[in-house]
Amino acid sequence: MGQPPKHHHAVVIGASIAGLCAARVLSDHYDRVTVYERDTLPAEPAHRGAVPQDRHVHILMARGAYEFEALFPGLLDDMVAAGVAKLENRPECIHFGAAGHVLGTGHTLRREFTAYVPSRKQLEWQIRRRTAALPNVTIEQRDVNAPKFDRERQTVTGVVLSAPGTSEFVAADLVVDASGRGTRLPAWLDEWGFARPHEQTIDVGIGYSTQQLRIPDGLIAEKVVVAGASRSQQAGLGMLFYEDGTWGLTAFTVNHVAPPQTLAEIYQVAEDLLPAPMAAAVRKGEPLGDIAFHRYPVSRWRRYDKLQRFPGGIVPIGDAVASFNPTYGQGMTMTALQAGHLRRLLANGTRHLAYDLARATAKTTYPVWTMNAIGDLTLHGTEGPAPWWYRPVGALFDQFLGAAETDRVLAEWFLRRFSLLDSLWMVPPASVVGRAIRHNMSLWWAQRRATAPVRGPDPAPGR
Repeated sequence: MGQPPKHHHAVVIGASIAGLCAARVLSDHYDRVTVYERDTLPAEPAHRGAVPQDRHVHILMARGAYEFEALFPGLLDDMVAAGVAKLENRPECIHFGAAGHVLGTGHTLRREFTAYVPSRKQLEWQIRRRTAALPNVTIEQRDVNAPKFDRERQTVTGVVLSAPGTSEFVAADLVVDASGRGTRLPAWLDEWGFARPHEQTIDVGIGYSTQQLRIPDGLIAEKVVVAGASRSQQAGLGMLFYEDGTWGLTAFTVNHVAPPQTLAEIYQVAEDLLPAPMAAAVRKGEPLGDIAFHRYPVSRWRRYDKLQRFPGGIVPIGDAVASFNPTYGQGMTMTALQAGHLRRLLANGTRHLAYDLARATAKTTYPVWTMNAIGDLTLHGTEGPAPWWYRPVGALFDQFLGAAETDRVLAEWFLRRFSLLDSLWMVPPASVVGRAIRHNMSLWWAQRRATAPVRGPDPAPGR
């Protein structure tokens, strides 16, 4: 499934976060790396038209921050210097709701849980300027029409760039497809005589409405506010404090429910889901600009790891492989993990890069995809086929989240795995399940005793 690269020239299709991370990795192994991006790239942090979702809140998981720092040393300190909030061992830093439960986060988490809250435009700009500064990396505003495939050698030999009335071939030893969810690689495989990858999908039907706000200082202590959707409440909310002193407020809906269309409707979602003082603070905010809308209909995982044949000279990465339910905030972190796989495989000198990268990506994708699917299909009420065991696991997890509302150990267990710091599997081990059961039973017993009728004194004898 691919031949070893000659280490001369690598091409990356797309200057997305995935493409930039790939270029950073490739720069250690190729003489030249060229990134082609058809969109205009701003010289400072700014929204991009080709990334419509960048106006909505993006959570950088703690694991993602760690992985990005490994690729770009100094990134996190520079973001903090630019005003990005750093959440470090402070009990008031986060309000976290999941599937109708608000976790007991009012305690000190361990030091390695430190997290950062950059806007998407800030994070992408920081990564892009570091990538562009590499001496053997060039980022060009050009549109790639298609890779060039050599049928005799069964390998991709470069890319064909498109321009009005002209085309240009650029030779490459490796092409990385980082063109995102709209990748044309499956169609190219079909054209070249290979099978398309099987696609796993979940019809999540998510709609976004985002308003930027300037909330008066001191009204909200937290920097991250999350209130997820549930089976009984198919709207959720995410609110992040950004480096420019503004707040990004995203109200979202699942299962193809129409998202809020007006600021008043966004405020109503906040009042339905947030504590009263926090919802009141939101209403006191000054709206900045217009409401931004976005739809994300389907989560999609293209199973390149299942293919028996694959051309040499090309590999996909990022959303071109798997795009996750964005309300869980894991997409950028999963992209960073894929870049880590690419880095290790190139360092080890693999002779089957596409095959090994697809397998490594599948290994880290499967548990996160599975837990998301269980959450979507059992806790959020998304319709769709599911294995029989999803429902009991979802019910168990709902019980666990209920216990985590007041048990600090369980809350930290969940937050560390939700942030992908520990095992990517979210199913609790027996010891943690036992703790949750004991905790819930003790709460049930205490509630029963508190609501039991008071028994009066026994009547006197003879009466």
